[in-house]
Amino acid sequence: MVVTILLKGSLAKFFNGEKEKTVDLPDGCSCEEALLACGIDWKQEKNFGFVAINSKRVMICDILRDGDELKAYPKISGG
Repeated sequence: MVVTILLKGSLAKFFNGEKEKTVDLPDGCSCEEALLACGIDWKQEKNFGFVAINSKRVMICDILRDGDELKAYPKISGG
């Protein structure tokens, strides 16, 4: 299946400054597995916030479908 992964904010460093990458993944792949396939271990990234599929916030273990858009967001801090 083909999925588009978008990295928001500081997470774009994983794609060498690019914010978007289209990847071919096995059917039934979770958000976590998709990120790991791109070299992103979200558990080790202290600035990792959450993920969304097709602009809907989901759990990292949710399953992707062909044509989905997975967005990964960094933590947001403010004052």
